[in-house]
Amino acid sequence: MMRLNLPVIADTADYKRHFSNDVWQQAVAIICDRHHLPYTSLRRSQQGENIIFFVDERLVIKIFAPFRESYLREKAALEFANGKLGIETPAILCAGELEGWSYLVVTQLRGVPAREAWLEIELHERIGIVSCLGVALKSLHNHAAPLSQPALNRDWHGFIERQAKMSVERQRACGANPEWLERLPGYIAARLELLPAEYEPALLHGDVHLGNLLLAQENGHWKITGLFDFGDSFCGFHEYDFVAPGVLMVQGSRELQRAILLAYGYKESQLDMNLRARLMLLTVLYECSDLRKYALRLMPKAITFTLDELEAAIWTFAAE
Repeated sequence: MMRLNLPVIADTADYKRHFSNDVWQQAVAIICDRHHLPYTSLRRSQQGENIIFFVDERLVIKIFAPFRESYLREKAALEFANGKLGIETPAILCAGELEGWSYLVVTQLRGVPAREAWLEIELHERIGIVSCLGVALKSLHNHAAPLSQPALNRDWHGFIERQAKMSVERQRACGANPEWLERLPGYIAARLELLPAEYEPALLHGDVHLGNLLLAQENGHWKITGLFDFGDSFCGFHEYDFVAPGVLMVQGSRELQRAILLAYGYKESQLDMNLRARLMLLTVLYECSDLRKYALRLMPKAITFTLDELEAAIWTFAAE
């Protein structure tokens, strides 16, 4: 088999320099040949941090960035989640490594990315979509977490401690409001006790948003047809899975936030200030948290809000 001399990556800057190389199309062609996968076209996706190609309209080949153990996490999570959400997830057909780069070959799900249709969808249909999503997450979380999988069992309490210690520097690197940086240590410390010491661990998708959700119109109505990208999955406290949709999908929308939470199974009385405080804490401690980006998604002036004001602007489901 021909050797491509795929790049050896030292850091994220190195990865970015090689991300758009033509060599990746050759790599995908070799993967198809290796696994006897016939094709007529290979189309590069413009989305995501990994190297993704669509093989005709049937398959997806994902070559993983060499960071955060995403390959191991996604492989284990997809195998576990299959058939457990009530909505389609990609099925793994092949897995392997090419010159040190791990890859998966998975089924291509039908539908369009929700981000391409969201603005044209009426509020009542959005409510139906996020309600379906709430039911799907509850279904996933109801299954005993796969703690025997090392890639997914990442020590939830240790994760929270690490994220808390790194939070100021992470937000500083993202260009956060200086007031947030000054307040974050006390803000986090005051809320950490709100997270339960004892909880029932669940497999978390970790990155549910409009780019990872597929929709299609059926009988004139938009429906969820699939959920993909489990590369951020791990086992932990279930409320963490509301962060990504909360800041990237239903941010600032009282109706949509209430719909997903009530569909998940929360009672009206549980949609309170304590839940809001927990979700904002988890927003701060999220693996890829970027408070400045979340503020800008609300409105430009939100980057000047206090932390308390930002919490109230993002998480609007609770009555003051």
